[in-house]
Amino acid sequence: MNRTAARRDLILTLLYRMHFDAIAPFVFSLKQTGYTGDLVAFVTMMDDETIVEMNRHGIITIPFRFHPRIARRTWWLGSLWRQIFKSGLSQKKKERLAHAVFPLFYRRHLLYLEFLREHHQKYDRVFITDCRDVFFQGNPFSWDMSPGVHFSLEEESNKIGQCRHHIRWLKSQFGQNTLDELAHETISCAGTTFGDIAGMVEYLSTMVSLSMNALSLREHDGDQGIHNYILRKKLISRAMVHENRRGLVITMGDMKPEDVRFNPEGWIINDGGEIPPVLHQYDRIPQLGPMLLKHIKER
Repeated sequence: MNRTAARRDLILTLLYRMHFDAIAPFVFSLKQTGYTGDLVAFVTMMDDETIVEMNRHGIITIPFRFHPRIARRTWWLGSLWRQIFKSGLSQKKKERLAHAVFPLFYRRHLLYLEFLREHHQKYDRVFITDCRDVFFQGNPFSWDMSPGVHFSLEEESNKIGQCRHHIRWLKSQFGQNTLDELAHETISCAGTTFGDIAGMVEYLSTMVSLSMNALSLREHDGDQGIHNYILRKKLISRAMVHENRRGLVITMGDMKPEDVRFNPEGWIINDGGEIPPVLHQYDRIPQLGPMLLKHIKER
């Protein structure tokens, strides 16, 4: 990514205990698209060699501290810090506490929010994304993105009430009544979310606030439960929903290999015959990795 060019696009991700080989498909496939915006990665417990290699490829790395053992201990004190979050303490102090007690899946949204607050004047559009299981077939911003936040759905058959993970997440965070209310909704994946800066700040602020006030965060991997709660409860002013296999992202985790379509050049296409720029969870179909890597010319 060329830091000397004028950029208004931003990609945010977080990396924990990863070596460069694990993120190389993400990095090289993105470079090949001609993307010239910033790629910012919050990194923790990463080896120096990986950080150096990331910086060499133009990635802006922001280290932060995370101690898994300490974090696990704080989960057992949830009733105490939830009382503090509901108190009259200033938002700044509450967020400082959140950095200490939030599990990593929730804390990443606070890190993104603080970054956008500080640097919002530099950017117009932002993409918050997973890294290890994302592959780019095109510039992720090569589409006419309307203002607001853009949510990507998983397969139409993937309903909240039929997913054991969403059942435990939402029941823990909001209770059985909320789970029952949202059970029929198609799952939206939190790992690939687009937005303009104002919309994304609103979304992330809502994510952090709901995490602070959830009944429990003992399901440490459950930020996607809150993500779906935000969408289905219509808690942000502008939310656009994109069906899987019909737009800019294909979430492949629950797709069957025979459902994956290719064009003559070997790129994966959506139901409209277009090449979507973002493939998520492509590694869930083992044979796709080697096929996609053939498209990467610079390794």
